[in-house]
Amino acid sequence: MAEAEIITYRGNCHCGDIVFEIKAPEIKKADNCECSICVRQGYLWLMPGISNVNIVKGSLEQLTTYTFGEKKMKHLFCPKCATAVAGSWWKDEEADPQHSLKPSYVNANTIQGLNCWDLKKIPYDGASKGEPYQPPAHKGELPKAEEGELVYTGSCHCGAVTVATTSKPIDETHERVIECNCTVCSRIGSLWVYSPTTSVVLSGDEANIGKYEFNTGMLYKTFCKICGVGMTNSPNELTEDQIAALPEVMRGHYENQRLRTGVNARVLHGVDVSKLNTVKIDGLNKIPGNYVNP
Repeated sequence: MAEAEIITYRGNCHCGDIVFEIKAPEIKKADNCECSICVRQGYLWLMPGISNVNIVKGSLEQLTTYTFGEKKMKHLFCPKCATAVAGSWWKDEEADPQHSLKPSYVNANTIQGLNCWDLKKIPYDGASKGEPYQPPAHKGELPKAEEGELVYTGSCHCGAVTVATTSKPIDETHERVIECNCTVCSRIGSLWVYSPTTSVVLSGDEANIGKYEFNTGMLYKTFCKICGVGMTNSPNELTEDQIAALPEVMRGHYENQRLRTGVNARVLHGVDVSKLNTVKIDGLNKIPGNYVNP
């Protein structure tokens, strides 16, 4: 049997501070871990092997490291754009103490040109490993639900940032859970549920809340600076001149979205994202922008 062809893939965080290459056979599948951090980050894990990962821009030391529980896994994310890039396993640290941050795992969502919607997802029951995870409680006020709505609370993984929102039941009956494949949403693995901005409460110390915007600056993503989990997709208040400068299709989009905030369904307590019927939006090709993969 002929050996599989080895391909060099290029990947990066969204802001481009970290760019890397991996060597691997054609990527057709990825591990879909069901543990508390992987679900929140939307990770799709690849295991190319430490020797097959090469950093071509930046350094792994630039990434923020997050650990929890028994601290056997180091989760590495970009502190500027919140892209979850890779994971480093403690056993590799024992084998190679001088390269303790070298990634054992790479997030498939960061690989350029890879359509992760088409990958075969291999389930892994990481949730049963270690002590049971206790979701942190929401620390802020609660919005008022309208008829037919429920109040949902959620949190980043470490609990430094929490959120509350109102929505129709977020389950298999919900008709508008959005999965976008644009350059940023795909990298942070988010699933968006939109509510009026007045019905979304983001809570936490401002020092722990990261904000990342790009392209037109019409929207910004919030995330936890400690654990890297993406929380909301929020509209910026643009001036009349800024609105006029938007591409025509984006002006209409801004008017529709300027009063609504997306909440990442992955962070909401009691929501089983594996059961959601998502609406796939081809933002990669339908949203104007000038993003170029580094």
